[in-house]
Amino acid sequence: YTLIDTAGIRRRTAVAYGKDVPESLAVGRALQAMKRADIVVLVIDASEGPSQQDFVLAERAALTEGCGLVLCVNKWDVIDKDTFTMIEYTKTLRSKLRVFEWASVVYTSALTGQRIQKVLTAASEASVHHRKRLSTATLNAVVQEASLWKGPPAKGGRKGKIYYTTQACIRPPTFVFFVNSPKLFPDTYRRYMERSLRENIGFPGTPVRILWRGKSVGDKK
Repeated sequence: YTLIDTAGIRRRTAVAYGKDVPESLAVGRALQAMKRADIVVLVIDASEGPSQQDFVLAERAALTEGCGLVLCVNKWDVIDKDTFTMIEYTKTLRSKLRVFEWASVVYTSALTGQRIQKVLTAASEASVHHRKRLSTATLNAVVQEASLWKGPPAKGGRKGKIYYTTQACIRPPTFVFFVNSPKLFPDTYRRYMERSLRENIGFPGTPVRILWRGKSVGDKK
């Protein structure tokens, strides 16, 4: 592994009002490092919880740059806990960062060293799925089963048809759905297909990109 420890990124308003040139440069370098990374570990202060800034950074890492994502909840040692604290905290965390419900979550304490090694384990597991490639047969079997359970909705007398699906690339896994018309597949159905891929194949810790391409009947495989 090559580990890049970036400077902490404060809220944008704090950086702007502080007019700290070295800090602004450090933020720029951190964002540049994100462009080169396969996996990003986003450190969240357990005592403060996820902020809007955390959401923006996670969005940039996963959706813009296509990085795998590990949510590291640090300072877990200062939290008053019982048997259900971690479960409830995870529910709250995922509700606030709901777009990234697939991200791995690790609870750590830099002060005591608790679960620090698990951060690397989670990053390693995310990397495996970030590079996962499926056979066309497996992919189309999953898509066909999902479409049988829930077919595309009709629109204006036309019904969406999925002809076939291929995997275009990895890092992150990217799939191309060849259909009769992308306009016939609303966002709700597109999210359903992504959930079906995740439920049947996995992809924990990594974003999945799905591209919808129109294809005429005469070009159908």
